[in-house]
Amino acid sequence: MEIHEKLNVLFWRVGFYGALTEGGVASLYRGLLDAFVQLGNQTAFASSGPMNLPSETDFHLIEYSKLLRNLPEILTFPYNDSSLKKILKIAEKFQPHFFYLHHHDFHYGGAKLKEKTGLPFLLHFDSIEYWVKKNWGKLYFGNLLKWCEKIEVAQADAIITISDVLKKQACEFYQIPPEKVYPVPNGVDTNIFHPNIDGKEIRKKYGLEGKFVVGYSGTFNAYHGVDLIAQATKKIMDNTPNSIVFFIGDGALREKVEEILKHDGVRNKVVITGLVPYSEVPKHLAACDLLVSPIIHNHKDEFFGTPIKHYEYKAMGKPIIASSIGTLKDVFEHKVNSYTIEPNSVEAIVDAINEIYNNPELANHISHNARRDAELKHSWQVNAKRIIEIYQKIRK
Repeated sequence: MEIHEKLNVLFWRVGFYGALTEGGVASLYRGLLDAFVQLGNQTAFASSGPMNLPSETDFHLIEYSKLLRNLPEILTFPYNDSSLKKILKIAEKFQPHFFYLHHHDFHYGGAKLKEKTGLPFLLHFDSIEYWVKKNWGKLYFGNLLKWCEKIEVAQADAIITISDVLKKQACEFYQIPPEKVYPVPNGVDTNIFHPNIDGKEIRKKYGLEGKFVVGYSGTFNAYHGVDLIAQATKKIMDNTPNSIVFFIGDGALREKVEEILKHDGVRNKVVITGLVPYSEVPKHLAACDLLVSPIIHNHKDEFFGTPIKHYEYKAMGKPIIASSIGTLKDVFEHKVNSYTIEPNSVEAIVDAINEIYNNPELANHISHNARRDAELKHSWQVNAKRIIEIYQKIRK
């Protein structure tokens, strides 16, 4: 589609994320904003915390109160009002054609902004927050959370989900008309993540020279399966000659990962970088020979996520090992653009790494197809154009 109209687009991030300025959501917004700018549009971004964004984007900080920060569910309610006052002033000055809000628990400010301005409202939906808190966290005010979510989805002109599975789940859970929901999976900047990046500097820094480097990049959270990689580490080193596991990232499961590695006597034989600035992630991935993402999902509902790291993995043109589960079945095809494995299996991780190591032809085949997919299907510009198409459809 050729896009001739130049737009003013207001992005609004309302989640309380404190000092966690890297990760999937940050990558999402950097990628989308850069794509919108490259397409000739004007962008403004309002957020509750600091962000590293394209210089062309007009950034506005709308901070949470310093009180009650240990009680985020309570903290969010006054933020609905305080942030709305400030976003109204930003919208009045910027005059956006539409606003794009990242859905967050206990927030209904998008509905209020829509009500007061009449601006087209596009709601980015990563998950049903009620489900996430109930199954992956702690839920204290379930009815209030549902109430907030119902208000947002009812007032949104379009809901953009990260997968077809999430569209189905959201429509069923909140009785949303399917024609109002548009799946737009996550993406990657293929100019930042690409196969020609030199990883020698990182290899030297962490003592990876001469090693077969098995890499994991991302947040150490429950469903990412990083603890499975830790459990597999000793067997990987025993089965795959001269191998080393390279953990790029940090998160809630860091302590558990450390305990597993120490118990197996391999903690001093692996590298855990901790949080890495976004600008440094491509070089760290370039230092790897193979990339792993053993996503797990221990619930009867189908896995709905599309982690951004999967598209970054693809763009790097590396052999990938990934779980065959939920929406990932649409992203990864066995022995075509990845080596897919059954979820929750340490042995499957070990065997897949060993097969990739012993079959360079297969590794090259996967790498080539993964990069091609990233360029043709998963770039942020593809996503930005799709979002503009959605806006043009709903304004008619």
